[in-house]
Amino acid sequence: MDNMQYEGLLGIMSEINKKIDVIQANSKVKENQPVNQGTNKTISKEEIEAIMKEKTDFLGNYYEYKHKIQTEHHSKILSAVKAVAEKIDALPIQEKVSLEPIMKLFPQPKKVTICGFEFLRSSVIIFVLTLVCFFSLVLNIKQMDDCQVLKVQLHQQTEYILQLEKTEKKGK
Repeated sequence: MDNMQYEGLLGIMSEINKKIDVIQANSKVKENQPVNQGTNKTISKEEIEAIMKEKTDFLGNYYEYKHKIQTEHHSKILSAVKAVAEKIDALPIQEKVSLEPIMKLFPQPKKVTICGFEFLRSSVIIFVLTLVCFFSLVLNIKQMDDCQVLKVQLHQQTEYILQLEKTEKKGK
């Protein structure tokens, strides 16, 4: 079976080599063809500086405009926040609100004590699951290594058996 796979790979490799030869032949033909090159325009240093000045002025104006808009928005937001703060300060305070009845509505996180340290139950569960995954991975890798060793031993045994059969045929 390994021999059949090897022959299949050789067939694929020969097809790839043929395709590479065709591609190289096409590229050599294209390299030999004359290239129609147009004349390059030359631009003077003054023209380049004028273009750069024009583009930088445009970018400067754009960023200045965006900064102006952002500062206007920030000032509007700050004035709105100040107005809300003033309205809150103007409200009469009747009694301080206690948060204890509200906090009783929410369930308290469940904790686990290990060696005098408190941990959340969910974090302990996640840690245990992580350890299980790690050991599973380690055992899987060890099993794959053992399987590889067994395959090597199998191939060595089959080679030894074949050599014994050849020596028996020569001896008869």
